[in-house]
Amino acid sequence: RSIIQNPSHFCNHLRQAACFRCLHRYSEAARSAMVAQCLYVLAEGAGLQTSDLLQLYWQAMTQEALSGEVSFSALYTPFEKEHKADKIKEANKTFAEKYPDYVQHVFTDPYGIHLLPEKAESQPGQQYLLTLGFRNREIGKTVEKFVTRKLPVFPG
Repeated sequence: RSIIQNPSHFCNHLRQAACFRCLHRYSEAARSAMVAQCLYVLAEGAGLQTSDLLQLYWQAMTQEALSGEVSFSALYTPFEKEHKADKIKEANKTFAEKYPDYVQHVFTDPYGIHLLPEKAESQPGQQYLLTLGFRNREIGKTVEKFVTRKLPVFPG
């Protein structure tokens, strides 16, 4: 109801994300948290730390959704900024070797630099490429299309 009354306030979408999380509907929680972060940034949110926390929240919800999903699998690969194209090819090859059941469509996010989920041990400041493999080619292509789509830029 709060989103209907004021759809442009990020807190309302964050409340919705928390509700979805409590219902164990993690993909919907991630979507709501992403919307909350976008609205916060568009409203020229003063606290950069708040934006980072919102991003960590939706990344955690995405990871929860991934861990419960059986139609695809995920692999995080350590990444340095040099030779990005080579690293993407290497990540795809490693994924195919490690998860042969999920190679109908393999996709490495070329734009996003990701952090590992909380439970995993990582070195501070280490960035990772996220590789997804799908059992269904059409679902994989759809996800890739949405991830690589350029978002509109609003002036001012």
